[in-house]
Amino acid sequence: MDNTLMQLKHSADSWSTSEVRSLVHKHMWTIRGFSQLECRYLETSAKIKDISKDVGRLQASPSSQPSSSGGLPELPDITFRIRLHPQGNKESNKDFTFFQVSDSSSNTSSAFKAKFKFAVYNSRSEETPTTVYSGTQQLHGYFEYIRREVLISHVQPSDDLHLVLNITVTFDTLTKASQNVRSLPPELPKPIEVTKDLENLFRSGKHADFTLVVEGRELKAHRAILSARSPVFAAMLEPHTAEAQTSRVILKDIDYDVVQSLLYYIYTGSCPSMGPHALEILAAAERYALPGLKNFAESIVGDEKWIGS
Repeated sequence: MDNTLMQLKHSADSWSTSEVRSLVHKHMWTIRGFSQLECRYLETSAKIKDISKDVGRLQASPSSQPSSSGGLPELPDITFRIRLHPQGNKESNKDFTFFQVSDSSSNTSSAFKAKFKFAVYNSRSEETPTTVYSGTQQLHGYFEYIRREVLISHVQPSDDLHLVLNITVTFDTLTKASQNVRSLPPELPKPIEVTKDLENLFRSGKHADFTLVVEGRELKAHRAILSARSPVFAAMLEPHTAEAQTSRVILKDIDYDVVQSLLYYIYTGSCPSMGPHALEILAAAERYALPGLKNFAESIVGDEKWIGS
């Protein structure tokens, strides 16, 4: 099974597999001195053995290949009786030689269907055609026949008849179904947890790699977060800038508390201390291209104006 089919199977919620198990068996029977036969019939048998049993026993070997029927019940051994009627089976057809195959009466352990085909060869490996019996007379088994004189001529001069019987046995179809067990995906961190972790990162300054100097005081930050949240900081931290090379920037004309609130918003998406510095934070939000903070500050400033009026 190729990768695409494997992916389709794994993506399916349920699946079924049906297997029609069949065996092909070839039996060869050699009759020497055929033209001298005077008996009513000759008989032999062909025993069909399920080779998957032997394959299963060999699976412990590293060089063996697994059976396609792994995990399925073993198939029964089946025996077929083969008969050669050199001069027909009654007076009216004594000018014909009949080839017969029938199911042995001991084959009662499992349901199966069998198909047969005879092939007749001489010692030169030359085949002569036979005819399948399709008459209305009730006969036990499968029959093919050929004119006796044609057959005797065909097997000369060695007088050896080589009869090959091809047997195909089909057993009941087996279907097994299964259902893929879907495990629940791992629970994703809640947004509030992410926000809390980033707040702790900001407050602790752990692994900080950039410094903002405001009114002679320092605030620690992380380049990646500043760049991701503000296009102004992203441009400031390009490798060729002085700020990027020195890992610090001095901010003038802005209060320390405003910058602290600005950074808190960058890390957490909230600004709880907006009130006293709403106008200054609004200006800082515009300066550093933070539209979410700008909208929030505008709403606070608007409410204060309404209350004041």
